[in-house]
Amino acid sequence: MATELRPITLAELPTVCALHQRSQRHDGIPELLQLEQLEEELDDEHVVLATDTRLAVVDGEPVGYVQTFHLPSDVREERCYVFGAVDPVHRGKGLGTALMQWALARGAEQLRSSGRSLPRYLRAEAPDYIESAHRLYARVGMLPIRYGEELLRPLTELPPVPVIEGVRIVPWPADRDEDIRIAKNLSFADHWGSTPTSPHNWENMVHGFGARPDLSVVAVDAQGAIVGHCLNSRYEVEDEVIGRRDAWIANLGTLRECRGRGIASALIAHSLAAFVAAGCTHASIGVDSANPSGAARLYRALGFVPIQRSITHQLVVD
Repeated sequence: MATELRPITLAELPTVCALHQRSQRHDGIPELLQLEQLEEELDDEHVVLATDTRLAVVDGEPVGYVQTFHLPSDVREERCYVFGAVDPVHRGKGLGTALMQWALARGAEQLRSSGRSLPRYLRAEAPDYIESAHRLYARVGMLPIRYGEELLRPLTELPPVPVIEGVRIVPWPADRDEDIRIAKNLSFADHWGSTPTSPHNWENMVHGFGARPDLSVVAVDAQGAIVGHCLNSRYEVEDEVIGRRDAWIANLGTLRECRGRGIASALIAHSLAAFVAAGCTHASIGVDSANPSGAARLYRALGFVPIQRSITHQLVVD
């Protein structure tokens, strides 16, 4: 068996996307990566196909891939995430290990290249039930360090929309993306693993694949300043896969000094009403199980229940 690891080319992205979809179906992951989504993820200022991706080719057939995604930061920490997949019929042959070893070496190189003295981490994530992924992470020296949950609620018996003195919930304004980005970064400053979102990445989050600013809302104070945001998304292509019409609360934050006033609850309540008006049947949200704002408790109080858990594994880079 002749095996080669080489960079992914733009022309091979459809092949990589199809490979990833086969992996998702095999593992029972209720998602379906789309080519547009993959292209957007790789068309990033911090991803260079030639240096940050590898395709595993066996006897001329692409059977697996990996990419690193380094997020430079000048505060708190620097992270490099590893993403990839191996075709189910080619698992158990050491390909995942080879790809991960390459990715961890490349990621460590990227992290050290900044020259900063911040803590540096390599991270990878997978649903908790995919035991083969967690065994792979353990083989390459990564340790489980964080747990996340995906929560779901049907769009019935919606919670009342609270009224908050001095705060209004308004539709996502078309001309204030930068104001909201700044508020988002401040809101997430005390969240584990979070570093400031760059203008480029924020543009992708707000206007990229699946993003629905038309279903999103912000909270403003009496002076019109942004004090909270709820950026939402919708992936119609997955409706058939999951048997529902989900809308996602993709990014939710409240300025730390404004917490405890019910702003997050109001943002969610307005979003749920928008989802119903858009013909959705369910709302989904992800949360870090140790979120310092008490988000997990809030979501449960608003009718969300956990349906899936993920595990983040980490390797410290000296």
